[in-house]
Amino acid sequence: MSQEIETKVVMAHCNKCGGERRHEILHTETIRDSEVIDGHFSIDWGDCYEMLKCCGCETVALRHQHWFSEDIEPDGRPVIYTNYYPPAASRREPRWLSSIDDVFNDDEQRYIASLLREIYSALHNDARRLAAMGTRALIEQMMIHKVSDQGSFFKNLEKFQSEGFISVKQKEILETILDAGHAAIHRAFHPSREDLETLIDITESLVEVVYAHSDKTKALKSRVPGRK
Repeated sequence: MSQEIETKVVMAHCNKCGGERRHEILHTETIRDSEVIDGHFSIDWGDCYEMLKCCGCETVALRHQHWFSEDIEPDGRPVIYTNYYPPAASRREPRWLSSIDDVFNDDEQRYIASLLREIYSALHNDARRLAAMGTRALIEQMMIHKVSDQGSFFKNLEKFQSEGFISVKQKEILETILDAGHAAIHRAFHPSREDLETLIDITESLVEVVYAHSDKTKALKSRVPGRK
């Protein structure tokens, strides 16, 4: 008679579902070590590797938790550091991103999608300055692709607005994003996570309108019967 193996379930981050979810532990490897200092003081440390499968979407990921006895919380317990592989995503990619990253689209759209994914990667790794610089670079490339290079960021922005890609109000907002990226490069500006979320919210909205919605609108126009 076969004996059922007890399934261990823990709470862990899931990139696909977004946030903390129940995970089944598929396999665990734990490594511990210690050392006595000056014959009196003992220190210890350890690493725990867990292969996890989300109970919802069934995505598999590796969680690495490590600790050091001298790095402690106020209550005396060791601080436990956690890393995920692939890295835990703090922001989910928008659903429409795959539509502009399609192999049948042109190089311009695929380049913008690739650059946006690099911004997400910087955000996931808390590289906020790099993410801010990336938003500036992405918007610059969009403007150059659509209205060609006018010689400066703000001239490109004026042309971008006059060609109808953005409104006057959106132009004012984008000026702030461009300045934030410039400040991260030249003025030691370190944006907070909230600042960066705002920058990326606006950048995503612009990419969606210029690329994703543009293609969908063309497809819709082809299906709408003409006026008699």
